[in-house]
Amino acid sequence: MGEVPVPAPLVWEPTAGVPRDYARVSGDRSAVHLDGEAAHGVGLPGVILHGMYVYGYVATYLSRHAVDHGGHLASFECRFQAPMLPGKPITVQFERGDAGAAVRVEAHQSDRSVLSGVALVLPGRPHDAR
Repeated sequence: MGEVPVPAPLVWEPTAGVPRDYARVSGDRSAVHLDGEAAHGVGLPGVILHGMYVYGYVATYLSRHAVDHGGHLASFECRFQAPMLPGKPITVQFERGDAGAAVRVEAHQSDRSVLSGVALVLPGRPHDAR
């Protein structure tokens, strides 16, 4: 079985309610995700998205793409480079890395890099862990 193709770019705009909704399901109720004044108080431009929300959104996109093409997402590592804000589009680009199954991941919001990483997307189903 050959390589899983690189996914098309992902573009989405998290709504203003996403930080509140994610805080409710994750239990992470840090004030910078819920209170604009608290966020401004620590030098942020306003309420910021939970990094793990963005990570999960991108990982889900990669995983669904891999499954749709007969593969699976084996791993995804990333670095958060800047706070991400609700109400502004996030664009994620993917490109083949140096190793055939590696996919470089780069996310931008408002013309700045906010996340970068590498995903390992392998053909076939994952091995049964039993």
